[in-house]
Amino acid sequence: MSEETRYWERIGTYVSRQFAEEYIDRSKETGITGEYLETELEEYQQITTVSPETLRREIEDIFSKPYEVVTLPAKTQALLDAVEMETQKVKIVKGFMAEGLTKDEAKDKFTQTMNEMVGEALGLERGDSNESEDALNEEE
Repeated sequence: MSEETRYWERIGTYVSRQFAEEYIDRSKETGITGEYLETELEEYQQITTVSPETLRREIEDIFSKPYEVVTLPAKTQALLDAVEMETQKVKIVKGFMAEGLTKDEAKDKFTQTMNEMVGEALGLERGDSNESEDALNEEE
């Protein structure tokens, strides 16, 4: 990471000033307000929003301090690893093919490897790739 970034606990990863400003601008455009139904309790819960001014103060605070290395939360690191793996998909699949797998087998192995990595990060048992995909969909 560069010293042009800082760890922003609110979103659980390193951000640049530019990204933070864009995030704040988007929060103004999409500012969710109101309440939602908590189905297990069958009660409405108020949504607490954070003002753009509060977000700006956080960003000013974190960028006023020196850069520090932070261990990312496991789920954040897993997401970054998955993104990196996806960007390397062609290289990885071709590597599996070089090991003697067919194109379809190599693609399947890539998917299986990705599902296992994500499942492990989410604390799911191995073997059920659908569970991994379902858990990821729930997180979104």
